[in-house]
Amino acid sequence: MKHSTLKKFKQLSLFPDSIELPISPSIPLTVLPENNQSERVNHMIKFKPFHEFQKSLINLTPESYLDYIGGLIPHDHLCRMVKEVVFSLDTEPIEAKYSFLGQNSYHPKLLLSVLFYGYATGVRSSRKIAAKCISDHMYIYLMQCYGPDYRTISDFRKNNIKEIAKYFVDIVRIFSELGYSNVGKIYIDGAKFKGSASSKRTRDMAGFEKWVEKIEEEIKELLKEAEAIDNQEDESCKLSSEQEELQKKLCNRKYVKSKIHEALEMLKDERRKHVNLTDQDANYMKAGGSKDIRPGYNCQVSATEEGVIVAADAVTESNDHGQLEPMIEQTESNTGKKVDEATADSGYGGYASCEYLEERRIDGYVPDMYFHQYKSGEYEKEENSYHYSNFKYDASSDSYICPEGKRLKYWKTRKNKTKSRQWNHKVYKGTECINCVKRSLCTKSKARELLIDIREPLLRRMREKLLSAEGALKYFKRQYTIEPIFGHLKYNLGYRSFLLRGLENVRAEFMLMCIGWNLKKMFKMGIRLERI
Repeated sequence: MKHSTLKKFKQLSLFPDSIELPISPSIPLTVLPENNQSERVNHMIKFKPFHEFQKSLINLTPESYLDYIGGLIPHDHLCRMVKEVVFSLDTEPIEAKYSFLGQNSYHPKLLLSVLFYGYATGVRSSRKIAAKCISDHMYIYLMQCYGPDYRTISDFRKNNIKEIAKYFVDIVRIFSELGYSNVGKIYIDGAKFKGSASSKRTRDMAGFEKWVEKIEEEIKELLKEAEAIDNQEDESCKLSSEQEELQKKLCNRKYVKSKIHEALEMLKDERRKHVNLTDQDANYMKAGGSKDIRPGYNCQVSATEEGVIVAADAVTESNDHGQLEPMIEQTESNTGKKVDEATADSGYGGYASCEYLEERRIDGYVPDMYFHQYKSGEYEKEENSYHYSNFKYDASSDSYICPEGKRLKYWKTRKNKTKSRQWNHKVYKGTECINCVKRSLCTKSKARELLIDIREPLLRRMREKLLSAEGALKYFKRQYTIEPIFGHLKYNLGYRSFLLRGLENVRAEFMLMCIGWNLKKMFKMGIRLERI
């Protein structure tokens, strides 16, 4: 039934027969002018080709690769200037250390270039510098396609400490020869940098003696344990993993014990209270806030008005009290010119500094540690009305007059001198204090005594000079001249601690930091290659 009904429907054709169209169109077409230009085929490519799939016509050599990198690096880039400066230095003292025997070494100028550029840009780790010598165009350009191992860079820095200090002076004199550094005016400041040592390993003599006793007990226990293992093992057998581990522990304990004995001898000979076992030259200092006290170094810098570092040093003293004279002397030695004006903060001030500046005829702007109280009027308050600064000096009779009008006459002179301080006081004693109503507010003894340093007039003269408009302006200039150096080194480059240990090595590393600063300063001041 179903098939019969389907037969009634006519089958439709899905592909109808082609209809013949007329040859001539019914609508006339517009005739276009002939195009005489050749037919253009559009074969434009969206992306740049992959170089790794293309075969080069010639083999790539280090020379051709350096030419390629040289085209990528701008002409006025810092690395180009670093290279020119380093190649102008005399590296013969370092070259003389190398032997003709063995494998050829990397030239000292190449290693100095990557070290100087690394310290200028915040890369001082030998491993990071070695990695950049095969991945960074600037380092490849400076190293001339060589890839030194990180041990090579580390040993080169460690073994050429004296030469690095000399190159710092040579770069300073480049500024002086070109007339970019006015050494007549200098600014001095210091900052604390952490040492490469843990504060837990800093102890006094009693602490080291307890530590030695503890280590000796551990050594005895390890020897007993090793003996028990030896009795169980056959003599022909090799060392087991337990025996190898015990030997490592024994060697470690014995090494620590020898270092402790060295520290104990140092405590006895140098009469120090504390010594760090890792870095014996590092001293306890405040490296940040008041609670951040750990082994470190006090780094000193002397800079010109232009911000060029002309003297640098690292010391173990925790304060800046006696560092003014050494920094001025080093500045004159490095530049060969006399210092006419020096500015420093209150950490450098005091009677000794005023006396030194007066003897050298240097115009100094160095406040003492109590200048801030004197300037703010702290001694003019009622509770401080009997401070010695409120006593007036009478030069005619060589005596002082107290705020109550009583006279203090010269009594005697006290002299004493130690490694850190020097006393040379004139003692003035009151003669009318017994019947004075205000005696209890002035002194606890029967008569008031004034200990006046013989250099007191120099200190007063310094205070008056700093309070003047001209002196205040010159001292204010120190804030944006010398302090940005440590701000850049610590916070921009991250140099808050040293990588090397020992005072001599730390000085060399700090010299490298200052060399990096001077090279960037030279670049920003517009000193170009043709002028070096």
